[in-house]
Amino acid sequence: MLREIIKPIEKELHAVNNIVEKEMFIRSAHIGRYAHLKFSYSDQVIRPALVILSSRIYGYTGEKALYLACVFQFTHMASMVHRFIPEKDTDYIREDSDPRDGSQFPILVGDYLYGKGFSFLYNAGISYFMGPIAEIVCKIHEGGILKNRIKGNNPASEVYREVVRKETAELFAGCAVMGARLAGASAGQQENMRRLGISIGMASGMMERGATAKFAVVYLEEAMAVLQDIPNSEERYILEQIIRNLISHNIFKQRMVI
Repeated sequence: MLREIIKPIEKELHAVNNIVEKEMFIRSAHIGRYAHLKFSYSDQVIRPALVILSSRIYGYTGEKALYLACVFQFTHMASMVHRFIPEKDTDYIREDSDPRDGSQFPILVGDYLYGKGFSFLYNAGISYFMGPIAEIVCKIHEGGILKNRIKGNNPASEVYREVVRKETAELFAGCAVMGARLAGASAGQQENMRRLGISIGMASGMMERGATAKFAVVYLEEAMAVLQDIPNSEERYILEQIIRNLISHNIFKQRMVI
C-alpha cells in the first residue's frame, strides 16, 4: 500500500536509494558484512519521502532535496546500527563469530554512516544544516541513555515518550522542517512541518517498539490535524494518504488484539 501511495515520487526515491547504496562499499567490501543493515521497505523510504514531499510542498524540486534525503537516511541507519549493539562485545569469542553481532565493527559502521551524512551536507552545498542535524544526533544518543531509566514497557509514561521522541521523532521532525527550509518556507511554515514530523515520528516510534495501537493512533490523528495548516497540494495529499494508511493499519492491529 505504501509503495502505491508514494508512486508519484518513485523516481526520486529510487535515486536516493541508489546514492545511499553506492556509499555502502569501502573498496570492494559492503559494510553490511560488519553490521546488520537489513531494513524494511518502509524504513528505506519513509524519511527520504518526508524530505522530498516537504520541500515540494513549498516549491523546491531541485537535486539538493535528494542529497538531504540521503543525509537523513544515513543518520537513521547509523542510529539503528548503534541502537542494537549488545552491551557486551562478543567479537571473536569463537572463530566463526559473526562480526555483525559484536560491538566493535557495528560501532565503526554507525560512525561511518554518521560521517557520510555530514560529508554529503558539505558536498551538496547545504552545510548550514550541519548544526541542526548534529543536534538531532545528540538527541538520539540522549534517548539511548535515557532508556536505562525505563522500568517496564509503559507507553503512557513520560520517560517512555521522551525516549521515543528523542530516538525516533526528532529525526522525522528534521526531515519535515529541513525539507521545508530548503524550499525557503517561512518560520511559521517550518514550525507546522516540525509539528507534523514529530507526530508522525512519535507514532512510528510507538509502533516499532510494539506499543498498543491506541497510543500510535493518537499521534497520527494529531498529524492529520496539523495537515490542515499546510498548503493544499498533491504532496500534502500524499502525506495525508501515508497517515491514513498508518491509522488504518493501527486500527486493524488493535481489533486483532481485542
